Amino acid sequence: MISISFKPGGEAGQVEEGSTILAASEQLGVTITAPCGGRGRCGRCRVIVVRGCGPITQAEEDLLTGEELRNGVRLACEALLVEDAQVIIPSDSRTIGGKILADHRGEEMTLNPNVTGSAVELPPPSLSDQRSDFERVADGLGIPAQDLVIHRDALAQLPTVLRENDFHVSVVRVGEVVSAVRPTGAQPCGLGAAVDIGTTTVVAYLVDLHTGETLATASELNPQARHGHDLITRIEFVQSTPTGLDDMRRLIVDLINRLLAEATADAGVMRRDIYEVAIVGNTCMHHLFLGLDPRNLAQAPYIPVTREPVELSADEAGLAINRAGNVYCLPVIAGFVGADTVGVLLMSRLAERGHPTLAVDIGTNGEVMLAANGRLLTTSCAAGPAFEGGEIRYGVRAAEGAIERVWLRNGSIGYATIGGKRPSGICGSGIFDVVAALLDSGAADQTGRLATDEAAVELAPGIATRLRGEGPQREFLLVEGAGAGNGEITFTQKDLREVQLAKGAVRAAVELLCARVAIASDEIEEVLLAGAFGNYIDRRSALRMGLLPHVPLERIHGIGNAAGAGALAALLSLDERQRAADLARNAEHVELMADPRFQMAFADSMMFPEAE
Repeated sequence: MISISFKPGGEAGQVEEGSTILAASEQLGVTITAPCGGRGRCGRCRVIVVRGCGPITQAEEDLLTGEELRNGVRLACEALLVEDAQVIIPSDSRTIGGKILADHRGEEMTLNPNVTGSAVELPPPSLSDQRSDFERVADGLGIPAQDLVIHRDALAQLPTVLRENDFHVSVVRVGEVVSAVRPTGAQPCGLGAAVDIGTTTVVAYLVDLHTGETLATASELNPQARHGHDLITRIEFVQSTPTGLDDMRRLIVDLINRLLAEATADAGVMRRDIYEVAIVGNTCMHHLFLGLDPRNLAQAPYIPVTREPVELSADEAGLAINRAGNVYCLPVIAGFVGADTVGVLLMSRLAERGHPTLAVDIGTNGEVMLAANGRLLTTSCAAGPAFEGGEIRYGVRAAEGAIERVWLRNGSIGYATIGGKRPSGICGSGIFDVVAALLDSGAADQTGRLATDEAAVELAPGIATRLRGEGPQREFLLVEGAGAGNGEITFTQKDLREVQLAKGAVRAAVELLCARVAIASDEIEEVLLAGAFGNYIDRRSALRMGLLPHVPLERIHGIGNAAGAGALAALLSLDERQRAADLARNAEHVELMADPRFQMAFADSMMFPEAE
């Protein structure tokens, strides 16, 4: 065993000699950004080694500059520990909290939760009335004792609770099961929680099931990202690691328990008062939470273990709520169209809007939904990580210092960062704006090619002087004297191609869904943007890039975290729960890779639209 210490956090411990820095960090609970899952492909897990590591690897020579290597920069997934070590983790390589969308923008609904409370006043026992405590409760509820099911914990507490409260109590049932008998002053039917498990972020809402009021919200980055930022990389981890599925499940269950602890502390209540949790997530997240093998999601024909709603006890789920509590996972539609999409369909009322309506929820995996001509279609596309800053040279998550807005004004470029901090990179909304500004200024053409020096002479001086380099090395200087490395932040020709690939996949999906219902994309009358994608991006930039069909700005609406709102709806209403199941069953899933027109549509959709 050898010793290792990390700065600036001060974490230290003993690890096996020959471990990578990344493996050591995971063992000691230190999170280092590793978008490729530690496979030596992305070069994002940069650390500075003071001492203790073996020779530089080929991957490090390929992904790091000579100057970086001379300054002790290594890749955490490649550098092997050979003696007692000290490692510095730069801010760019630390996973830190960022902007996480928790706004669910839910609509009012009639409360009809699966968890109900009934106040009963019972006559005390006597020599002439020797009914058991359980029979007494059953009679008070008007249910024959032989038809009433009670959880063992509730049964054990029954004698004490009844007598301490003079037989005036509130009976909490989860479904048809008596889960608790409580003093009448407690919440009539307790608390519930809705959880949206995203690939990148996880959000939990704590709810009073009697009033429907959201009492607290907690959110955090998904810790599974240490094994890869995208779904396929995480599935590969599960397949290649003997304990991979258990490891992934433990990470997400532990996180949900932390979020519930935070939310209940903020609301001044106890976790034992939570009687039900409703869960949404994409199909991979759904499988990992349930401990279901996701390997068949990653290979054709992309078959999930189950598409139906899944219910399990709190103990089975590993959630630290009331032991008699229930966990309800909303249904999924297909291998890459999950319960989060069902939540969006549920809360957007997409199929009920009466005119051709498109809904889009974009992350690493993009879900596209279309309601038109009496049909409801869904599909998914591999947008890749570019929209979230992945595979972009200076791409970062939406945290303080990230460039979130870029604009073109009077022939020059301006930008704003989150929190007004010194620029650290470009996050998703900033990437959309950069591309729109490059197109509007003439610095990039319809094909996605940055203007050559010869073409740049026709551009405004404030734009032309920012273009430099040749061929694949061509880049646009966005920020001078800030950022990492050479003190500048640029947007490269390769970055632009990555965005083209992502936007081409989404727009091709839109075009093919329209073709299935025999409409042109310009016949779409309304566009709904779900999740952080819809909340933070500038709609004008999305239109300028050609990501969305040409729809008037006033008919493009952000609908917040509709997936989380769908989980809340299923928590608060059995009617909504049934609607979700019906939507999942009846929505038509379109597999893009099985459509012979997809490759042509994809190629056409990579082109940027002409300036108006």
